[in-house]
Amino acid sequence: MSKLVLQDLGKLYRVYPSPRQRLFELLTGRKRHHEHWALRGVDLEVAQGEAVGVIGNNGAGKSTLLKLVTGTLTPTSGKVDYQGRLTAILELGTGFHPDFTGHENLFYAGALMGVHKHEIAARYDQIVEFSELGEAIFQPLKTYSTGMVVRLAFSLVTMVDPEILIIDEALAVGDRNFQKKCLARMIEIQKSGTTILFCSHSMHHVMQFCDRAIWLENGNVMALGEVGEVVDQYVASSLEEKNLYAKPRNKEGDGHADLHCQVTEMLIEPETHITRGERLLIKLRFRVLREDSYVLGVALDQKETMTRMVAETSLENGLPAVRLTPGEYRVSMSVDTGLLREGQYIVYAGLLDESLLTIEHYLEREIDVIDSDEIRSPAMVRLDVEWDLEKSLLVKR
Repeated sequence: MSKLVLQDLGKLYRVYPSPRQRLFELLTGRKRHHEHWALRGVDLEVAQGEAVGVIGNNGAGKSTLLKLVTGTLTPTSGKVDYQGRLTAILELGTGFHPDFTGHENLFYAGALMGVHKHEIAARYDQIVEFSELGEAIFQPLKTYSTGMVVRLAFSLVTMVDPEILIIDEALAVGDRNFQKKCLARMIEIQKSGTTILFCSHSMHHVMQFCDRAIWLENGNVMALGEVGEVVDQYVASSLEEKNLYAKPRNKEGDGHADLHCQVTEMLIEPETHITRGERLLIKLRFRVLREDSYVLGVALDQKETMTRMVAETSLENGLPAVRLTPGEYRVSMSVDTGLLREGQYIVYAGLLDESLLTIEHYLEREIDVIDSDEIRSPAMVRLDVEWDLEKSLLVKR
């Protein structure tokens, strides 16, 4: 059963060069604006207990979509239908009063959400315990850090039994441990039947948590479907736009002063020639310059055509991003070459950020893959195909 249904949802804004032109249009009736669709033609059905990620670049229409769903904005076209109690975390601090204490804001914001004060009181201890605010709960909200405000908001909206939960970038603020705690809580309430729309720039969180994803670009739906497929399309498009898909950005010896990390050494075994089917061992040394979360990546291009044959990250292979402090590190990885054809390849290895949209730094080496099989083919890869031939097919008639 669908808990949330969006039909042809859209939002149109009139954009004026200046307030004077707005007044001129109002007085004369002569058009002085141009139209901008912040969102257009969104059709989406979200089932009970399903989590859908909303992804896209800044200005793509993600926040507009969530505001239309929550009723903060009125749609220009289409409609929103939902069943059950809907709670949301949109802009930081929405629904809170800066002069009220955290304690007072729980009841104030709860009332705005339609939650009775008796229900808040019954769960008050759970909310405060989850937020980890301690005695700060009795301090004015204007003294809170952004992370503390998120703790308070997330604790409130997830402890009042939401049937539909809308979250806009809430996990982008706050420490890593609390992010993990929030994800665990979201998984828990999802299993209990809560329907979730989750907007995030972190592809790691979207992949980890969501069942499906919707990719928005310039207010239009670019893709909607299984989370892995949509994220792959979005990441590939983002890298291509930044001229990173064929070639990563930060190359060996490029001298960028804004690097977060630097790969200082890359060793491969075998060094130059490898027999197809052998595993290629890659050893990296790298230096972390700024504390951040990092993902390891490896790619192989066919040298002659520069066709991307392999592109894998540790995140896609089931390993979470690793938070690293400044210092020297070593890591190794191995790649199966069983599917490659004979030829020359360029091996890239390095580090990416947690969103997978920025290649921080990498090194590259060339290898020759030797195929002992005498049968040649123009195809780029070799796949293990199982043939099931009827015996009659093999008998000459």
